[in-house]
Amino acid sequence: MDYAGLDYRNIRFPVDRPLTEDERAARYQQKKARNAPPMDFLSVIGFNSNYIDLVDRWYSIKGFNSWVGALVFLLSIGGCVGIYSALFFSDRTAPLEMVDWIGLSFLTPLFLAMIWGGWWLIRTECGRWTHYPMRLNRQTRQVHVFRQDGSVLTVPWDSLFLTLGEEKSPLSGTTYDLRAHVLDADGETVRESFSLGYPSLLSNAGSIDKFWAFLQPYMEAEDGVERTWRHLKENTGYLMPVDGRKEGWRWSIVQNYAWTGHWPWLQFIGSPVLGLNAIGRMFAMWTSKVPKWPEEVERENQVEADDPYVLTWRDNGPIGWWELYWPLICTILGVGGFVGVIVWIVSGLWR
Repeated sequence: MDYAGLDYRNIRFPVDRPLTEDERAARYQQKKARNAPPMDFLSVIGFNSNYIDLVDRWYSIKGFNSWVGALVFLLSIGGCVGIYSALFFSDRTAPLEMVDWIGLSFLTPLFLAMIWGGWWLIRTECGRWTHYPMRLNRQTRQVHVFRQDGSVLTVPWDSLFLTLGEEKSPLSGTTYDLRAHVLDADGETVRESFSLGYPSLLSNAGSIDKFWAFLQPYMEAEDGVERTWRHLKENTGYLMPVDGRKEGWRWSIVQNYAWTGHWPWLQFIGSPVLGLNAIGRMFAMWTSKVPKWPEEVERENQVEADDPYVLTWRDNGPIGWWELYWPLICTILGVGGFVGVIVWIVSGLWR
């Protein structure tokens, strides 16, 4: 999956470097709109006349590393236990031969490395934060970003260098996001980077134009609040239910299958992977902490009592059959089938 930007050595966004020519060519100017239909791509947590809250780049794909890591972790432990049990704790009477010791000397480090790798994958999502919110204040023109270490970056909207971000991954191919760079005083050196918007695994470069057509008017247009509010009411249907809370199991399923929502047959065919991803997402959410803005950020971002444009997840429309119950059936069938295959294989090995 596409975990670019996580704070790990090989996948974090590069900083302390000059802007590239590609970034300059693909820049999104704050004052310039794009001629594209607006789309929010299920990115909004909360909305009002003063600010809008967005989810992070990894929110939509959360769960993949958790179940893959757990699978690698458990299978590696099982393999290690199985080998040592067969050699030292079984009814075997033959003495250990050189080939046995050679096999142990090779397989033991391999299994230990896989156990560590599985645990590392699990920890990229579990025991951290449920999400890493971003808050864009239209009035103060400040952007607040909840960092992965729990600290908060506050930077002026107008000072951000916004561009088309592009990443490549063996599993997800080429993906795009709306990349925000915090520049040094020289206006050339990138000191920090984050993603303001991530459409989906199936997005293309044009998807970022659509997201910009959603976000830019809110911050720049005179009627931006009303336009954005109308879009969220009429076209979106759902705001992310993570404002001060963990998402429930129902929304974990809805969100997990959302990017395949137009293809129910694909959800069924891919149910073993999608179902395991849903379980991994639930576990990651259950083990992680809910992010909380510092008091100084909350003081600067007040919601007016009579604001007619307030929207939260409580204003969401009903979740229907194809959004929840069909994916739930796919999850049960997919995970059940996967577990059945694993049990069948293991029972065959122990005969």
